[in-house]
Amino acid sequence: MKTQIFRSLKSSFLQAAQLENQSLVELGITELASGNFAKAIDLSEELIKKDINDASGWAMKALSQAYLFDYNEKQFYLNSSTTSLDEFKSKTKLHQSDVIKVESLFITTVLNRTIQLVKARVEEVIELRKRAIAEKSKANAAALGAVMSAYVGSQSKSNVGKTLGYGGAVVGAAASSSFTANADRLTSVSKGVFGVAISNMTLTVEFAQTLKANLNHLDTDVREEALITLKNWIGSMAFLYREVLENLNSHLGELNKGHVFSPTYREAVSNFIQAPEIRQFLFLSEMINIEQSVPEYKLLKEQIAEIQSVNQDDLTSEYKKMTRILILFPVLAFMEMFILKGKNTATASVIDIIGILLGIYFLVSPIGSWGKLRKQMKAFAAMAKKFKVSSEILILENMKGNNQIIE
Repeated sequence: MKTQIFRSLKSSFLQAAQLENQSLVELGITELASGNFAKAIDLSEELIKKDINDASGWAMKALSQAYLFDYNEKQFYLNSSTTSLDEFKSKTKLHQSDVIKVESLFITTVLNRTIQLVKARVEEVIELRKRAIAEKSKANAAALGAVMSAYVGSQSKSNVGKTLGYGGAVVGAAASSSFTANADRLTSVSKGVFGVAISNMTLTVEFAQTLKANLNHLDTDVREEALITLKNWIGSMAFLYREVLENLNSHLGELNKGHVFSPTYREAVSNFIQAPEIRQFLFLSEMINIEQSVPEYKLLKEQIAEIQSVNQDDLTSEYKKMTRILILFPVLAFMEMFILKGKNTATASVIDIIGILLGIYFLVSPIGSWGKLRKQMKAFAAMAKKFKVSSEILILENMKGNNQIIE
């Protein structure tokens, strides 16, 4: 927002101020319009100390602090600025149109500041996501290197060769573990940062709705500033929602790469509804009431409910059944070779091959509830991939204000 617009408050504030306070009021407006917010805060506090009932001092403090807050160390600036605005409203003798103007300039300032902060947070998430992908690539490369080292070591005919080969495998495995841990840490951090960005944005929904309601009561200059800010705010909300969708799609892509014999995959599926990507998507969707604009959202919600309704006991039971079946084949092969004293290993090899093929089949098409769940997960991922949202379809009036914080 152009800070020069604060000069439009000067005439009204001077008329309402006591004669002995007018010089401080004029100085405060000058600093505000110049963008020197720290100095404007000092002057507003000096004015309040001199005359606690001077409403212009409270107004200038609110406007100045709204430009300086963030959602980390300087959260208190936002809390203080909203309190100062309330003090201004309760003490002012200005005409109602001037009060609405001050409120609208305050909200415009808060929204502009929020747009900046949310953009920075989302960009941080995107960077963390890229770094996590890079670390996973390193982990995969290190794991492959470990396998190759172990193979070379097993084929070597010298003790030195075996030592070097297996030593390389140990180092590779350690590196793979380290890279994987780094990737998990970066991913975890990005989820937390994303949650804060979503909370920051949804906390300003009611502000944006108030500003839109005030538009018809504002003079031309302030209305133009407010309209630009509202457009940018809606654009930022759409941008944030698209990134939340991207995060969801990335998570679903990772899940669909997993298989039933992976403990990580089974845990992720069991905790599906509690995953940050799912909760953040559902939370933001409900906050902006996306179903009013994109009816397909209802289908996504229904699909999530279906996935969540899968019986966990059935999943556990069928996993055990598959593992027992797979264990049976090497046991049969062992019996054929050593217990039944087979004349050759051909039968045992056939049994092993059948076991391997069955294992591959279970990886691709697990039985029972696992098979049904895998199909549901793929259908949900395909549906989410097609789900698109733009700023043009978001309706501010339908959105819901909320003070809930997402972790």
